[in-house]
Amino acid sequence: MSLFYGIDCFFRGLRMAFSPEVRPFVVVPAVVSLAIITTGLVLGFSYVTDLSNYLVSALPGWLSFLQWILEPLLYLTGLLVGAWSFGLIATFIGSPFLGDLSLRVEKLPPNPTPWWKLLGPTMLRELRKLGYHLPRLLFLVVISFIPLLNTLAPFLWLGFGAWMMAVQFCDYTTENRTHEFHETLQILGSNRAGAIGFGLCVTVGMSIPILNFIVAPIAVTGGTLLMQRLRGQQP
Repeated sequence: MSLFYGIDCFFRGLRMAFSPEVRPFVVVPAVVSLAIITTGLVLGFSYVTDLSNYLVSALPGWLSFLQWILEPLLYLTGLLVGAWSFGLIATFIGSPFLGDLSLRVEKLPPNPTPWWKLLGPTMLRELRKLGYHLPRLLFLVVISFIPLLNTLAPFLWLGFGAWMMAVQFCDYTTENRTHEFHETLQILGSNRAGAIGFGLCVTVGMSIPILNFIVAPIAVTGGTLLMQRLRGQQP
């Protein structure tokens, strides 16, 4: 199956996330994301401002014209990196609510356990995902500093980022079944192209400031649909 298989699931998730039967389960994780991303960007911009002032003051007089390039570039970089990273943090914190959303998409009974009791097990699972992702991220960092090989780094970063997003948002349905994390990896591994297509859509969405607060619920909806397809539960 092609990249378009996963892309289709993302946009089906986009439509379903705003449907009347699912929309109430989108509100809480969206509000959590908006609060965390907004707070993170406000804090991040204060640091970017300090950095910008320092760099501009360090420029020699004959390079002062670079101020008009340097300042917008720093703010744009800070905006994109901050929006993506704090969006990911918001996803971790909102995981219990996103799990409920996945249950609703599959039309399964809601979890009777209060959300605050789910925080511990959910965070442990997120740490397992981090243990999977971190060595691979470090490997990419090393490649990025090796001459010749580092020409491939942008493509490797994009591909792995897409895979990481697919794993993150497709795992909620597996977790709801109390199955191990490796099951998600096995199912997605059976259709890597589709998983990458889905993950690319999520990566782009997470990088768009302001709009990215709604991406996590959409990604969970689409990821649940993708996993249903890969399990053969729907066409």
